[in-house]
Amino acid sequence: MKNILFKITILCLIISSCSTSDENISLNDNFDRKLILENTYDNIIVPAFNDFDNKLKALENDATNFSNDASQDNLENLRKSWEDAYISWQSVAMFNLRKAEEIFYADIMNTYPCNESLIESNIQDSIHEITAISINNLGSTGLPAFGYLIYGLGGDSINVLSYYNSNDADKYKAYLMALINNMTYSTDLVINDWTNNRYDFVNSSGNTSTSSLNLIINDFLQYFEKRVREAKIATPSSIRGDLTPKPNQIESLYKPEINKILLESAFSSVERFYYGYSYSGLSNGTGLEDYLSALENTNDLRNEIDNQINDVNQKISLLDNNFILQLENNPQAMWDVFYSMQNLVTYTKSDMLSKFNISSDYMDNDGD
Repeated sequence: MKNILFKITILCLIISSCSTSDENISLNDNFDRKLILENTYDNIIVPAFNDFDNKLKALENDATNFSNDASQDNLENLRKSWEDAYISWQSVAMFNLRKAEEIFYADIMNTYPCNESLIESNIQDSIHEITAISINNLGSTGLPAFGYLIYGLGGDSINVLSYYNSNDADKYKAYLMALINNMTYSTDLVINDWTNNRYDFVNSSGNTSTSSLNLIINDFLQYFEKRVREAKIATPSSIRGDLTPKPNQIESLYKPEINKILLESAFSSVERFYYGYSYSGLSNGTGLEDYLSALENTNDLRNEIDNQINDVNQKISLLDNNFILQLENNPQAMWDVFYSMQNLVTYTKSDMLSKFNISSDYMDNDGD
């Protein structure tokens, strides 16, 4: 007991001698980091989430119509709104902090490939409401699970529609609505958090492990490294394994024709944050590039990052729209994208963070 009290006393002394207030951190430059946060919040995060919210509402409306009348026309409308929402999702997926991190928002919305057997089990159990998410039900929610229900149940639309006009039709319709209700509920929580906390977010601009800018820069890097480079490219192409492609690991498995546009949209969100481009594309605010420009001896690094971003875009442009076909016919092109992204990870995660005097807050063993 004495040892415990001693340790607590020492810890308290250490904490009291070290301020974690952003305002008390001495920075090595005169750049106003708050400008990045204001631009990111006002011109990227809020409009991106508003757009995604609108896409989800359209998806919800079309899901309701399809549930009431499982016709070919309503299925096509539902599929189109799902694709629109999936593309829009790529622009908000990066911002997995605050409430989004707390509720495992990214895992709820886009864990892929989905777990078909779990989805079918939930349907047969007449699940009509999705509440708490745990590791046991990952893969049974979000956009991938929704895609399974509108594309993956059969080889064509007639087969898919047969499920919604069968003896189990009510069960399938109930789970379809449970998925969209869970997505809209989770998104509302995240949007409300952003809407009500602008002041706290933009004014936490110091160089601490918990400041807004340090957190969002780390999230930006982790998103690009783990959810873009690894999940979208490395895993399905098996670049880290035996080089035997794994097409069943691609995003949008049941509608592979949109693979490329999902990747392009995700990488555009990476560019947008780095350069400070507005979500609308109509203006260019303050981004990480501006921060680098304000620091000494960064011209070479900025040029390297610019060139590497261009190289990634060029290599993505060479891919087939359908990654199943790409992996079957020319997996080398996917590997080329991976290596180009790998170089960009090095420039940003290692070199850029060093210039900003920011430490990485996540660990990996990828050798970056």
